Amino acid sequence: MAVLELALIVLACVIGSAVLCQIVSRLSLPLVQIAVGAVVALVVPAVHDVSISSELFLVLFIAPLLFNEARETNPRDLWENKGSILSLAVGLVLLTVLVVGFVLNWFVPSIPLAAAFACAAALAPTDAAAVGALASSVSLKRRQWTLLSGESLINDASGVVAFQFASAAALTGAFSALDAAEEFGRLFLGGIAAGVVVGVVGLYSMRALRRGGYESTTINVLYEVFSPFFVYLFAEWLGTSGILAVVAAGLIMADRSQRLTSASIAQRQLVSRSFWRIIVFLVNSVVFVLLGMQLPQAFTPAIADHFSLPFLLGVVALVTALIVGCRFGWVLVMEEVYRVGRRRSRRRTLRKKASKVETVETNQPSPTPHLRHRRPHWRERIGSLLKNALVLTVGGSKGAVTLSIIFTLPLTMPDGTTPFPERDLIVFLTASVILCTLLLADGLLPLLSPRAAEASNEQELSRAAIRVLEGTLRELQAMLASDENAQYDPALRLTIAHYRVRLARARESVDDTCSQQIGALATQVREVQEKAAGAIHEKGGYDNGTRAPYDAMLREVRRSLGYDGADVNVGSRFSTLRGRARLLWQRTKPSEVESDQDERVYYDTCLFAIELEHAAIDYLQDVVDQHDGRQAAAQLLLEEHRMVLNSLWNRINHGQDVKQQDRPDITLTHHQTLPDGMQPLFGGQFAEAARYADEVDADALSIELDQIRHLQDHGEISLPVANELRQRVYVLQMSLGE
Repeated sequence: MAVLELALIVLACVIGSAVLCQIVSRLSLPLVQIAVGAVVALVVPAVHDVSISSELFLVLFIAPLLFNEARETNPRDLWENKGSILSLAVGLVLLTVLVVGFVLNWFVPSIPLAAAFACAAALAPTDAAAVGALASSVSLKRRQWTLLSGESLINDASGVVAFQFASAAALTGAFSALDAAEEFGRLFLGGIAAGVVVGVVGLYSMRALRRGGYESTTINVLYEVFSPFFVYLFAEWLGTSGILAVVAAGLIMADRSQRLTSASIAQRQLVSRSFWRIIVFLVNSVVFVLLGMQLPQAFTPAIADHFSLPFLLGVVALVTALIVGCRFGWVLVMEEVYRVGRRRSRRRTLRKKASKVETVETNQPSPTPHLRHRRPHWRERIGSLLKNALVLTVGGSKGAVTLSIIFTLPLTMPDGTTPFPERDLIVFLTASVILCTLLLADGLLPLLSPRAAEASNEQELSRAAIRVLEGTLRELQAMLASDENAQYDPALRLTIAHYRVRLARARESVDDTCSQQIGALATQVREVQEKAAGAIHEKGGYDNGTRAPYDAMLREVRRSLGYDGADVNVGSRFSTLRGRARLLWQRTKPSEVESDQDERVYYDTCLFAIELEHAAIDYLQDVVDQHDGRQAAAQLLLEEHRMVLNSLWNRINHGQDVKQQDRPDITLTHHQTLPDGMQPLFGGQFAEAARYADEVDADALSIELDQIRHLQDHGEISLPVANELRQRVYVLQMSLGE
């Protein structure tokens, strides 16, 4: 039960932090999640009573993150940058362990050298979750992202091996470089081999199931989710690195089928990516919330009693500076070596090309085989090199992997009574340095590598969407006005209502004079319709019991006309508590039109709604005639209300031999029977609307795509805007039939 309560608390923190991040937009989501987790840990101390072991943490959270990261990584990019990635994952880890370990032992002599090495080893690896979360808010170059992600996939093994031997040396006082190298080779190479074997077996097993017809999209997704846990546990059972095994298996099992070759492949990839996107967000969020919950626990009373706060802050600043300094120096040298090697390779390639170019007349090498590019000034080269190195430095932040490693430090020495030297201080330093690196990345990365300006802002998209929706509505209204295929009219009216809702919401998102005037006029029209409804109710003298069925039906009718929000309730509000209770009870009943009484109620409700539309049209026509600067906005709303009025009469006249608006004896009252000669066809319209809804919606979305293409071809919207609008239509198309 305690674990379930912790899970619910963490999930609530994830939801709350996602909302809070929209308010505090300056901070990245990981930092907001850490802050929320820390606050909850302080307010609800009981969360510390439930602990998750480091091994369980790695398999539950880190394994699926690394597996998905490997699936989405381009193997070619990893191979092209293998030297730099191994340099960061192995060489930089060893340098960090040595430098930070020696300096920490010198500055805090109470921490033994081996324990200082263990602390440095835990801080050496970068975290895939932190790198992925921070990289999503900035614009990294392709090589920068490849190095950061590739390093985070591999350096866990070197950090874990260094940590294990350092902690063992702290416990036993013995250390063997030969044993350490042998252990590293076993974990590193063995983990990769185990992952490759399991990945190949898993890949061909799924292909065999697919060829036999035993595989479906659901089974495929479940198979992918199951794989990282099995691979990790299997590799750990073999005594190798489960982390590297998961990475290797992810690279092997990635689905790299070509697009447009099969509908089933496209569906499988679409569902898989959508599912993993949710899983990755949830796991990332849980990791950072749990990290925040651990921060208050790291600062124990024992630390406060032995060390002053300025001293602790100084040690944290020193360790952070050492880690950042080592990384910056290593990356600076690595990138300069890479650039020199790339320039030499380019020169060799150009010389080979130049030697093959011969002039036509003399058959001699051409004196100008290529045009030389301007070589950047040395200041530009140094500035670019420093900036690139700084991005790679602050981008390598620490995270939950580091914290999970440090929590595996034993509580006592081998005798079982002597406490591990300065364990609380080491845990506190590790947690604080993690937070410092995240703050550093969150503050500097957006400045060093800001996200490129969006091709189109929301205002431009909304204006373009309004034009597309208006054009689509005109086409749909023209289809409704024609007498062809009358059986599609009920479904077409519902589709038009849905587009009216989309158009209204698009107008609300645009901040210009016309949209503001439309919003103000819509509010005034709502008040006018409310007054008209009140006058009708007062004239009829209906009690609450009589009104309730009609008012409940009125809400359904107005919703089907495209009204949204408060507009749905116009004309169906009760001033008394008893009336509201009757309306609420009536709304619990099915809204279908089945009996003769339902037919009469629906007919009377449509007549009532027609009167409300006449009131709105009269008011808007007066606004248009006033010529006070609101004519354009009023004219747009006037056309919409005329369209709604036409839709209401179409419902009444659908399939009838006599057009009801032409009858001189039509009255607004609660009829006991339908007018003479009128057939009860409203229920049939509901059935036809349900039968043809998907077909009509599909046609409407095709018309919308045509409108987008038309505006783009005429240069009225840009290509990025058109692509974004198409993506929205594609999402709506995929939802059809669901």
